Amino acid sequence: MCAPAWALLHAGIMRVRELGWLIGVMGLCTVTVTVTVTVTTLAGCGSGGSAGDDDDDDGGGGGGDSDAAPRGDGGPVIDPSVDGGRPVDPTPLPAQGSIVLTLTADRAAAAGAVVSLGVPFPPGTLRDAAQVRVLDGAGAEVAAFSASLALWPRDGSQRSVLVAFRATLAMGASASYRVEYGAPRTRDAGTLAANPDGPVSALLPASWYAQSRVIGFQVAASANTAFPTFETEIEGSLARMSPGWETYGLSCNATSSERTYYDGPHALFQRFIHRATPAAYRRARLESTWYRGNELTWHDGRNVAVYSCQTTWNPAAPMDWGVLRRMLGQGMLDDWLLTGDPAALEAVKGLGEAFRRNLDALTSGREITVKVTERNMAWPMMGLASYFAVAQTAPVRAALDELIDMTVAWQAAGQSGAFEHDIVRPDPDECDRGPRGGSPFMTSLLVDGLMDSYFLTGDARIPGVITRVAAWYQRDAITPGGQSFRYLWNCETEPYADDDTPDLNLLISHVFGAAYYVSSDTRWLDFGDTMAGHGLDNIYAGAPKQWSQSTRGFLKYMGYRALGRTP
Repeated sequence: MCAPAWALLHAGIMRVRELGWLIGVMGLCTVTVTVTVTVTTLAGCGSGGSAGDDDDDDGGGGGGDSDAAPRGDGGPVIDPSVDGGRPVDPTPLPAQGSIVLTLTADRAAAAGAVVSLGVPFPPGTLRDAAQVRVLDGAGAEVAAFSASLALWPRDGSQRSVLVAFRATLAMGASASYRVEYGAPRTRDAGTLAANPDGPVSALLPASWYAQSRVIGFQVAASANTAFPTFETEIEGSLARMSPGWETYGLSCNATSSERTYYDGPHALFQRFIHRATPAAYRRARLESTWYRGNELTWHDGRNVAVYSCQTTWNPAAPMDWGVLRRMLGQGMLDDWLLTGDPAALEAVKGLGEAFRRNLDALTSGREITVKVTERNMAWPMMGLASYFAVAQTAPVRAALDELIDMTVAWQAAGQSGAFEHDIVRPDPDECDRGPRGGSPFMTSLLVDGLMDSYFLTGDARIPGVITRVAAWYQRDAITPGGQSFRYLWNCETEPYADDDTPDLNLLISHVFGAAYYVSSDTRWLDFGDTMAGHGLDNIYAGAPKQWSQSTRGFLKYMGYRALGRTP
């Protein structure tokens, strides 16, 4: 039954909630943001549930049809047509500031060794990459080098800046430095190359990484009071994984045997900025360099990078579906922005160029590959968005826009808000008949790509796409029991109506955080929290694929959520 407050809303009464978001950067900078949220009329009452995963692919789940019963818990079904909101962005940081920088000689003693890192900034904060300097523990400026790694394309401000300098530390010793930005540097070290795997790790506070938006909205582990179970479970799963993560490798057929599937480097870089420890940094770097060394084949003079199981490269023929989902642009972008490693930049561009040159083949012909299933659209979109983040050229933007255009039209062609397609084609063993269905877990990947694109382009169509698909999840894709989401939606021969896979809610939860971000409607967080609770109660992250999918999805949800709730 609907609560009285929601009944008032059904009567057309508006309510306003004032939300404060306090961001503390290790005592260096405090910014308070107050967001006014207007909630409008609701469409009705319904229930809640959890997420699924794919093929050998990704796990179990449920299906159903668009005439499924309303949500079983009686909660409000959110009508995306009346969200009436706007994106919820934090107040910009001051144009000048200071950030704690911790050096640790965690690999070896350093005698004048080059220490380097990528220093990320939120949009609008820093204009000139030269206006960054480094101070030692005594407050003395040290000779340093800085160079832009990437710009925020919507305003031209710095997204990340490579900072490099020399330091001397005994093995195992730590030292506290500071990075100051927005003022001219007075001591210049000349050009210094990045040294991401040197003897000294140089880390900023997790709170700074979180508010920088370097990997989207995030939350520091120390600030996560809402979901402490996630911290213990995800870290415990990584530590006790059996067989261990490093025993997995390249697998052309089974995603369950694939070491980096679901972009392990991306998930591990998210973990790094979430925890900001030397060990987490080194672990993310290990995965990123392992992927480049073992899972990419280069073509055209190292201008095109393709997943190694694609034995030939022919841009006139669409890449295999299994190849598309193993080309990990997001993780390579993270590496570049956080370390300045040229090999990471080469990989971002190589993967993006493969998608760009293959785009005509992927988007034409008797069977349009990117519309066979949502995942086939998602990975190229994420790869092209990552490419555009570092190569803001007209051809790359045109390729990204082409996929966004197709995705907008794809959703509009149906009535549900899903990206409707024949679900028998990608999953013939899962459904005998389903000419207009959808996959909840694959859809969450496409939302990820859309949000990456939105942060870069500001495409005004994307918010509506996000809220409509979120409403589909809440209204149609949820199971009658309200604990999880259907493995396949609208399968005519199998409803997938059991709550079999609530652990996969963690993969999907970021959709509701994104819906809140683009609409300012806090009811998406109510729903997201409900589904997250079911997911955390059933979390499974005992192999690289499951660990990565839970980490990448849920850390993004917590980041969006922190814009409107206590983390």
